[in-house]
Amino acid sequence: MSSATINDFLQAITASDSSKEELKEIYSSLVKFSDITSTNKEVRVFLTNEIHDSESKMSVIKDIIGDSTCSLNFFKTVLDFNILSDLIHSYEFFLKKLRIILDRVKIDVYVASLDDNKKNMINEELKIIWGSNLEVNYNIDNSIVGGIILQVEDKLYDGSVRGKLEKFNNI
Repeated sequence: MSSATINDFLQAITASDSSKEELKEIYSSLVKFSDITSTNKEVRVFLTNEIHDSESKMSVIKDIIGDSTCSLNFFKTVLDFNILSDLIHSYEFFLKKLRIILDRVKIDVYVASLDDNKKNMINEELKIIWGSNLEVNYNIDNSIVGGIILQVEDKLYDGSVRGKLEKFNNI
């Protein structure tokens, strides 16, 4: 299935009478779903295999995402349109579009070390710059030596010692 069809499907879902709360539920369920399908090969293979019927797949999906009615309806529609495999292989596209609609910003923070004080300080600074509706993931990476690297959606901001040394070496 083409990405245009996936995009059309997403636009139909978001242009419907769905409230922001329902879209937040769908987003949350899609995050759970993508976490499981990206880390559990058996589940991913089961859900993408055409041999298994929609009811069996829906049962597995329900075990993953829970009983949210709007999320279950979303996944039922995905199954009805036979685009579950496309969703599994391009879930980040869906998540990114939903974040845009929900005015949410995804930020991955990479630091060499992190304590609660430093984490709180970083959170406050991020809120000042990008607002309060943030999805922040912290990662420890000793190879950056010091400083911070931010991956804000598709943009990378490298303020690490390693990054500065690499720039210096390229001169």
